[in-house]
Amino acid sequence: MRKYLVLAFLLFLCYLLQASVLPAAAFGGIMPNLLIIFVASCGFMNGEICGLVTGFVCGLLVDVFGGDVIGFYALIYMIAGYINGMFQRIFYPEDIKLPLILILGSDIGYGLVCYCLLFLLRSRLDIGFYALHVILPEAVYTIVIAFAVYPLLLIIHKKLDAAEKGSRE
Repeated sequence: MRKYLVLAFLLFLCYLLQASVLPAAAFGGIMPNLLIIFVASCGFMNGEICGLVTGFVCGLLVDVFGGDVIGFYALIYMIAGYINGMFQRIFYPEDIKLPLILILGSDIGYGLVCYCLLFLLRSRLDIGFYALHVILPEAVYTIVIAFAVYPLLLIIHKKLDAAEKGSRE
């Protein structure tokens, strides 16, 4: 139970940072996606269901407090959380390559889905411009931030798992 309360607190904290602090750290209008880092981390650390639920709540927060279409971001974050959760079986806490690759892939996938559903359907066909000026810079910025945020999330995950295992014995 404590694990889920801590995850809910972290989710709320990540959303607050994403909505209030990170816009001030934007370079050329591009800011890192802290929620993708959190959803992907919850997915591959805790499994598909946790990734799915975390993604839904993150997306719902984005939809309710700033999205154009209710349910759009909830669906994108849910898919990202679920897909990352499928990698729990091959997740090893000591290996940082897989989590960073999954976070990068999730952010690029998020950018592509947003392009397709928000721009392509409105006949804005210049995907090269969007990829070079929005998707790739955001992905690079997100990975740079993930180098700092992911180890913190991993430490919290290890402590919560140790406390959970200790309470079962």
